Amino acid sequence: MQITVNLRERSYPIFVENGISADVARRLREQFPKSRFAIVTNVTLAALYRETLSAWSEMLGAVIHEMPDGERYKTIESWCGILDVLLREKLERSSVIIAFGGGVVGDVTGFAAAAFLRGVAFVQIPTTLLAMVDSSVGGKTAVDHPLGKNLIGAFHQPRAVFVDTAFLATLSDREFASGYAELFKYSFIGGKDMFDFVVGNHEAIVRREPAALLEGVERSIAIKANVVEQDEQETSGLRAQLNFGHTFAHALERFFHFGDILHGEAVWWGMLCAIDCSRRTGTINCEATAEYERIEKLILRPSLPRKVDVEAVYDMMFTDKKVADGKLRLVLPTRPGTSTVRGDIPAGMVKASIVSVLG
Repeated sequence: MQITVNLRERSYPIFVENGISADVARRLREQFPKSRFAIVTNVTLAALYRETLSAWSEMLGAVIHEMPDGERYKTIESWCGILDVLLREKLERSSVIIAFGGGVVGDVTGFAAAAFLRGVAFVQIPTTLLAMVDSSVGGKTAVDHPLGKNLIGAFHQPRAVFVDTAFLATLSDREFASGYAELFKYSFIGGKDMFDFVVGNHEAIVRREPAALLEGVERSIAIKANVVEQDEQETSGLRAQLNFGHTFAHALERFFHFGDILHGEAVWWGMLCAIDCSRRTGTINCEATAEYERIEKLILRPSLPRKVDVEAVYDMMFTDKKVADGKLRLVLPTRPGTSTVRGDIPAGMVKASIVSVLG
């Protein structure tokens, strides 16, 4: 399946197919016949897919850079490490940087591509469910800072995205569940049809049944592509809805030092907080109460490393990129498949939701 993100001169294709990685190098060489290549991955994937990476490297003449694995390495230091390799290898403005990995690899590599020689082409080959349905699409690239997540970065759209669901076979159950949080998120913002799809296929996706999983990935990418087309750089507020549950989640990640909890695990809890806050504020349509009770029961509740400090988490929410004029802007559900952005929620209600869900 091919999905196109229509952004005029920055438009690009997303290819979704089980087993497509076997043909990636040939397609890239055809798309960029005279370009030099660099591949960025992490040490875990380099060991798992050494033969695949070696074949790509040989066909493309690409240098391979391995960065450490984990959210705690989504840093300016890792970004500099990629730039060091690109400079040392004397890559040029016509070069193409390939991000082979999950969200961390994709975000840091994309940010390096945006900065190197004031911007070179890059290609996303996501290997995790989270990256496939979310971070590989849309052009957001960034690194974390001790004061907050994704606070240093740039918008830099990829030239192509190759989504091979075969890579999901090597994901641990914990990583798969973390990625599923981002797919599940689309049930709150992707329309009633996506809401019903997630509710109806939840168990099949959790069991990693190929047909349901592939359809869930395709639906998620199509929803995100549509949003990005309408609000590429978050100027209208529409794209903010892609961060459903994330204002709570990013604060949790920071509270747990960007490593003791996975991003998707924080998102599961963030979605629960958003639902609770929506009830407290009357944002949820009363006629949809039963449907929200039904989907709320499906939300996973991963274990937390330790007890949460409510005041600390609330304070950390103010480093979220959606904060405007010193006020939190929360994405809250209104009716099945639809959410809205609100900036008028009293502090007491937000804290009450954190206590109710995480206390």
